[in-house]
Amino acid sequence: MIINEITRKFIAEHQNDDVRQLALRGCKSPEIDFRFALQQIEGRQKAKDKIPEFYANVEMLFPPSVSMEQCSSSATAKYKASLIKGRTFADLSGGFGVDTFFFAQRFESGWYVEPQSSLCQLLEHNLTVLQVHHVSICNDTMENVLPTMQKVDYIFLDPSRRDNYGNRVVTLEDCTPNLLQWKDMLLSKAEEGVMVKLSPMIDIKKTLQQLPETVEIHVVAVKGECKEVLFLLADHRVGEVKITATDIRPTGDVEYSFFLSEELESLPTIKGSIERYLYEPNAAVLKAAGFKSIATRYNLHKLHRNTHLYTSHQLVDAFPGRIFEVQEVLPFKKKTVKTHFSTMEKANVAVRNFPLTVDELKKDLKLKDGGDCYVFGTTCTPDEKVIVVCQKAEK
Repeated sequence: MIINEITRKFIAEHQNDDVRQLALRGCKSPEIDFRFALQQIEGRQKAKDKIPEFYANVEMLFPPSVSMEQCSSSATAKYKASLIKGRTFADLSGGFGVDTFFFAQRFESGWYVEPQSSLCQLLEHNLTVLQVHHVSICNDTMENVLPTMQKVDYIFLDPSRRDNYGNRVVTLEDCTPNLLQWKDMLLSKAEEGVMVKLSPMIDIKKTLQQLPETVEIHVVAVKGECKEVLFLLADHRVGEVKITATDIRPTGDVEYSFFLSEELESLPTIKGSIERYLYEPNAAVLKAAGFKSIATRYNLHKLHRNTHLYTSHQLVDAFPGRIFEVQEVLPFKKKTVKTHFSTMEKANVAVRNFPLTVDELKKDLKLKDGGDCYVFGTTCTPDEKVIVVCQKAEK
């Protein structure tokens, strides 16, 4: 792609400007491709935190905002790439190509397949800039390419989670392409396996029943927010399905892995009284549904069968989630709550297995967000509603 120097200079001069305000002011110079310049400025701003490796290179070009929103971050793309390696790969849902770039660092050669020609042109430019010369670009759909595609070691697929009206969809049947219709052919073209990226809202248990070829499941969160659910499929499955919940953090990844049999067979102790420490699993563990195994693994007591909070008298600092030191446990009764919280102005409020939402509980307690105090509305055995007041534990 060719961009003239005047447009490039305009982008550099305004790279930190408010894009909306810049668009309203307009541009009088006919030599500046103003629309393209706005796209680049907005793209660079989004890439600064999301894809710092791309942002760092001033020659990189960026797609429209929709593609920037839908593409993987560097953190999640690196994680996916760390799971597979070999001679050849095919990314059959290329998009902006972030995943392709990181996969390329693990393979000798690869294919990028994308139906939008503008995205193909962008990637061709960007791969040259990044000095990646072993990825072939195919401007076509997966459905057209797959039947005649040569075999590769691994295939990556990220089905579109939007319907024809632009609405979000979650189930395999509603995504495009429909994985259930194509999985046999995908597996026949992948010597080692197929990696599929699915919605964080996917029902893992149901999806596992639909995809018996699954060998691994990875739930990926970034800084406490669940981003992706990855299913690794192979036609030579051996043994049990391993589920790994990973929270990617600047200080280091927090990982918790378990087998389905371990979760089914775990019999955690349920204790109605809350001890000195309270434990809340991170978002990846909660999505992976390792509710019982995590209690037995770390020798913790569960508060209630349906409450995914845990307690112990001794600190277990290796726990994959937040740990709090309990200050008070109050029965959820209007008079008690009113008296206790009359002098408290703000706190970080959360609910787990509780009849009120966070906003409703904040309103009841007359609390604003913030501060060092944490307040949980939850249910203890036997169905006792309580308010737990605590602070972050020092590890």
